[in-house]
Amino acid sequence: RQAAMTTPPPDPLARLEAHVGRLFVAGVSVSGAMLAAGLALFLFAPDAPAASKLLNAGLLVLMATPMLRVLLSMVVYVRMGDWFFASTTLAVIAQLSVTIWAALRLRG
Repeated sequence: RQAAMTTPPPDPLARLEAHVGRLFVAGVSVSGAMLAAGLALFLFAPDAPAASKLLNAGLLVLMATPMLRVLLSMVVYVRMGDWFFASTTLAVIAQLSVTIWAALRLRG
């Protein structure tokens, strides 16, 4: 009788890297499309308010992409039960959040 061939479970860190890669591609693609559309609109109709909104949105998506990577990493570390890295990523998220909050507060 042959022993059943079993495949090892997928490595959570390898899956994390695959997810992060897809996240970066999506974030940069969406951001690039928004920035290109905003720039094109600005070049053809400089007074159009949509151009400024598209450019700002493209920059926000570009800046949010690394923060989403940290959030995704935290979720994976919590699911793995790796509490050291989960708490470390939580501390990074807290620091980023405080920085964004302070910047928005000082701006207004």
